[in-house]
Amino acid sequence: MLDPDDLINYELCFPGAVTGATEVNCPHCDELLTVPVDDPMGEQSYQCGECSGEFSVDWVEQKVTWER
Repeated sequence: MLDPDDLINYELCFPGAVTGATEVNCPHCDELLTVPVDDPMGEQSYQCGECSGEFSVDWVEQKVTWER
């Protein structure tokens, strides 16, 4: 069972739920990015600051999808 007082495990299960941000590799250039997480149970779109590639992250399935 997940202990709500154990913030490290909670953050690993729900990225950004505690800190409000997490790290993701850009699927275009593989740059490690720190991105904000508004809803750890939803999907968000981002743009890489290095290559300007756009991608979305489904936090529930932990899946990164190229946009363009």
